[in-house]
Amino acid sequence: MDWKLTATTLFCDTVKKWVPIIVFKDGKTNCGYYYRHQVVTKENPGGFSCHGPQGCALCEAYKEDVFSRVG
Repeated sequence: MDWKLTATTLFCDTVKKWVPIIVFKDGKTNCGYYYRHQVVTKENPGGFSCHGPQGCALCEAYKEDVFSRVG
């Protein structure tokens, strides 16, 4: 079966919440929490500890897990 993306919800220690993590077939990752709250980041950069899916250990770990199962 061909796939385009996969998603799950994982607990993020940075924001102390359950967040949706999306991995696309081309290797990109997205964090639903970050994209929903990034407006807050631009208005108050010191008040938001999340820096997005680039370099996020949680996103990277899920991506590695997905691609290790794909084969």
